[in-house]
Amino acid sequence: MKLRGIVSLGLLLVAVACSDDLETPTSATATGPVTILFSGTLQPRASRFYSYTLTTAGSVSALLASVERNGAPVANPLEIGIGSPAGTGCAVTLSENVSASLIPQLRHDAAVGTYCVRIADTEGLSAPTTFTIRVIHP
Repeated sequence: MKLRGIVSLGLLLVAVACSDDLETPTSATATGPVTILFSGTLQPRASRFYSYTLTTAGSVSALLASVERNGAPVANPLEIGIGSPAGTGCAVTLSENVSASLIPQLRHDAAVGTYCVRIADTEGLSAPTTFTIRVIHP
């Protein structure tokens, strides 16, 4: 009787192992916002721009994360803008004069494509100043 039970259990396991109805585990790919950091040095009365590409349409935000000189924060407001690359510049369609903050200062809805973020000194920095801009997009 024990032998019959062992044989039955063995046949059951073979039948389950040979079944075509097995499920293949899948893993979900989590996607979320992408953050790009652009850092550099801004000369007095100058501007700089950086390009980025959106492969997914959605809301884009930008913020001036830091403005420093010799490692110390600088309170000068600077202009940041979002637009489209044009020749050797950035054709800005949305801009604000802002001070450094970790709260998004510009937001816009964008289609798939290439865009740019520009930083400019419009108020007269007294010396070259380092900065970091964050662009957050889908």
